[in-house]
Amino acid sequence: MSESQINRIESARFIQQMLGELRAMAKTNRLEMLAYLIEIAYIESSDQLRKEIGAGSGISQRNVSA
Repeated sequence: MSESQINRIESARFIQQMLGELRAMAKTNRLEMLAYLIEIAYIESSDQLRKEIGAGSGISQRNVSA
């Protein structure tokens, strides 16, 4: 795994963590539309993280977003 890929994984993890905190804050304050949009970004960050980790480990993953 290259240093560049490690940086991408660390960045994706950090972004995912921040999105989780923002999502909780939006839900607590009943900001439904913001919570929804942040949830979509959280899911995307999770998918991206899985792709990055899979690419670094040599694991081939199937594209299921058809």
